[in-house]
Amino acid sequence: MLRLSALASALVCGASLAHAEMLPAYDPEAICAAVAGGAARQELIMRGCLDFQERTRKEIALGWDKLPAPVQESCTKAAQTTGDYWKLKNCIDKAPIIVQAPAH
Repeated sequence: MLRLSALASALVCGASLAHAEMLPAYDPEAICAAVAGGAARQELIMRGCLDFQERTRKEIALGWDKLPAPVQESCTKAAQTTGDYWKLKNCIDKAPIIVQAPAH
């Protein structure tokens, strides 16, 4: 009976992980080119923007699999039109925190 209970728990945990989405892959070059535009310091702005997007993507990636699936889905949708990791992170940061009660 204990084995059956452990198996059921493993299946439930696995099912909840299966619903998690993969971190979206955006094209930072496109958004950074739009930001840099025809600025006099276009190359400097482009490099800074690409660096910022990459650091933001890495920060999001560290906790992406721990986010509830509804937050992943809604924030992916919110940032989809711009393809901006900063917008994705901003959405995640504003998402309501779900605190689970400890198991007794």
